[in-house]
Amino acid sequence: MMDKAITLLGVTASLLAAGLWLWGSLIDVPNNIDTIVGELQRIGRVNAWAAMAAVLAALCAAYAFWQQVH
Repeated sequence: MMDKAITLLGVTASLLAAGLWLWGSLIDVPNNIDTIVGELQRIGRVNAWAAMAAVLAALCAAYAFWQQVH
């Protein structure tokens, strides 16, 4: 049962990472020096959330691999 929960968590985290990276890449960067920094910071935060979700997905995949090997 725990293996299925971790697998589901990993799948969900990988889909979340993909969605966040897609969202971050679609954020429009304005051509205005006064507002560009804020948007770049927002893109950076979205990318950081995506990276955290990808790390979680990788840890779940590593757990699943470890369970198959042992």
